[in-house]
Amino acid sequence: MNYHGTVLLKETIKYLKVDRNKKYIDATLGDGGHTIEIMKRGGEVLGIEINEEALLRAKDRIEKEGLSENFKGVLGNFKNIDEIAKDNGFEKVNGVIYDLGYSSYELEELGIGLSFQRDEPLDMRLDKNLGVTAKDLVNSLNEKELARLILEYSDERLANRFARAIVKARNLKKIQTTAQLAEIIKSVSPLGYERGRINPATRTFQALRIVVNDEIANLEKSLPRAARILLPGSVIILITFHSLEEKVAKSFGRSVRPGIREAFDGPLVPSNEEMNSNPRSRSAKMRVFEKI
Repeated sequence: MNYHGTVLLKETIKYLKVDRNKKYIDATLGDGGHTIEIMKRGGEVLGIEINEEALLRAKDRIEKEGLSENFKGVLGNFKNIDEIAKDNGFEKVNGVIYDLGYSSYELEELGIGLSFQRDEPLDMRLDKNLGVTAKDLVNSLNEKELARLILEYSDERLANRFARAIVKARNLKKIQTTAQLAEIIKSVSPLGYERGRINPATRTFQALRIVVNDEIANLEKSLPRAARILLPGSVIILITFHSLEEKVAKSFGRSVRPGIREAFDGPLVPSNEEMNSNPRSRSAKMRVFEKI
């Protein structure tokens, strides 16, 4: 089974100062890459995962590694990190890690339409208890609302053009799949869009994922709650992948929170070696927040 290449792994382990019998929370478990390295060094980990299939996959991997004894996996939303921690005996912890990137499994194999690389239902809900799907948004919002969503959550400069094309297309046929949506966007994209660096649908799909899963609001709620359960001398490590997440990180770092400070002047980024071996790491930025 292939697993996601864990971003900034060496740096995460270094700044978490992992030690035997200390407790850590992986707020975005994913494929469990960070968690496994923490447990290999003797740490105990509470892994939080919002998607049930992803949680089962991570548990299976951890069991095969022979590390289940020091692991507790929980299905939940990290916005409730303090409650989840308390319910599972992690009231005070020695470190918290947030890796906000989607795993290859989520993008390519989960089957909920997070990516345009495969033709899948336009759902995007990591948590099936959520009510609104991406299909609901693209088929119900008016042109102005749709353009605002795309622009606000992705900085797509062609948001108005894409929204207009989506509304025109859905008037002829309801948009149901990722391939339909990607083709609509491609059909009105200028030649040489972003000099070929990214697919024209990339930012629109990002915006829809963020809104469907309420990602930014959840992060804003979670960070101060994580700070409250952190032991003195311990850190929160936050790995972001786009400007909206980075904006939340900067805001958290600047805000006046008793006993919390940013460990470095600005974010850390992957080495050239890591970016070459794992292209998905290129947009990653790490911030380290320390509890004094």
